[in-house]
Amino acid sequence: MDIYVFKLKFNGATHFGDTGIELENVNERINSDTLFSALVNTVNILYGSEKASEFANSFLQNPPFVISSLFIYRENTFYFPKPLTDDHLAEEFKKDLGKELKKISWLSQDMFLKWISGKKLEAKDIELIKNNNRNYKNSYTIEIRPRVSIDRNTNSTNLYHCGYVYFKKDAGLFGFVAFKDQKMIDFFKNLLTDLGNIGLGGEKTYGSGFFDVIDFSKINNTFLDIFNTQTSQYVLLSLYHPSKDELDAFKEDLIAYDLLRKKGWISSGRHALPVKRKSAGFIIEGSVLRFKPTGCLINVTPDTYPNNFLKHSVYKYGYAFTAPFGG
Repeated sequence: MDIYVFKLKFNGATHFGDTGIELENVNERINSDTLFSALVNTVNILYGSEKASEFANSFLQNPPFVISSLFIYRENTFYFPKPLTDDHLAEEFKKDLGKELKKISWLSQDMFLKWISGKKLEAKDIELIKNNNRNYKNSYTIEIRPRVSIDRNTNSTNLYHCGYVYFKKDAGLFGFVAFKDQKMIDFFKNLLTDLGNIGLGGEKTYGSGFFDVIDFSKINNTFLDIFNTQTSQYVLLSLYHPSKDELDAFKEDLIAYDLLRKKGWISSGRHALPVKRKSAGFIIEGSVLRFKPTGCLINVTPDTYPNNFLKHSVYKYGYAFTAPFGG
């Protein structure tokens, strides 16, 4: 498969809802399932629900491409999730710097390559990684805005708050896409551009989520080294939901992992529907496995819903995007 990297430069605020019921809960990045849903919705808006269903259904068996989650870049530094295992590190090293390692969540592309290649880390590497994590946190700011809602019947008011993320001028989000079908390369690139014009995430009415695709190119240099490592272990760069055929291997061959459960309301095109989808569980980015996972689409269509509210099936994206791990 040909792997491409793309960079998104946001033109203003973003609102990527985080776990919780309050609008002020926001995340600075996007999971792979959310990106896929946004792409399907873009097809729906531009070409209609029939084409959107056709596009989503093409991923049921043999997906034409797989996508990673979106992570932060700043200038020429790209931040990868730190793998959730450090078993390859020397015990003496972990004894001396274990507390520092636990505080680290993100690795630059060079340190990520060093980590997954099993190369020896030194104290100076930890200082560099700590500095990169400080730069990560300084690559965006969060703003909490007060809002007032007015009851249509009683005219009573209710104060609430909404959170927004602003990326610094030299920062944004990047991701990877691996194509099985070469005919989909231009389609994906154009669809990503269209998504930038429609907006990614919530609060688009207030101008949030609009972006430009400032790079879309085949991987080279460090990225090529990251994905060309030969190994029998893999680290996730996306959310992952195992298919039925993978459950046996999945249970036996998880090295280090964490879980995330997602639920929420259904959106169809530009419309937010008053219907909740079924919840779905995922293995998160940074988890490490002893086999190369595939994943699947998860049918989260509710069992019951009001007539005419929902005219299509609803899926969450659970295909795995991985990098080799272990050298």
